[in-house]
Amino acid sequence: MSAVLPSTDELDEVVRRVAGVDSLYPAGPLLATVVTATVGALTHRVPALAAVVRTQGADGVRVTARIGIAADESAGEVSGRVHDAIAAHLRQSGDPAVAEITVVVARIG
Repeated sequence: MSAVLPSTDELDEVVRRVAGVDSLYPAGPLLATVVTATVGALTHRVPALAAVVRTQGADGVRVTARIGIAADESAGEVSGRVHDAIAAHLRQSGDPAVAEITVVVARIG
């Protein structure tokens, strides 16, 4: 079983800086997103949702990012750039082995 680590502003910013990315969407588990939205509605405050989610498993770090891209960009190329930017950031920050980096294109245009 993997432990969910808090999203870091650094990873969020790394993804936002990638050419072609024009938005970032919550990548947390659906249940966590629903609970967070419900708590926000009940308390009349909008809590921050995890944008880029990082988990630590026995086989290494897993990162998931959901992005929106500009209509004139290639989804494959932008996704590749996001993947490479996340991998480079993890290497530079000294994180352990990377098991998986998932980039989901949630919106084009």
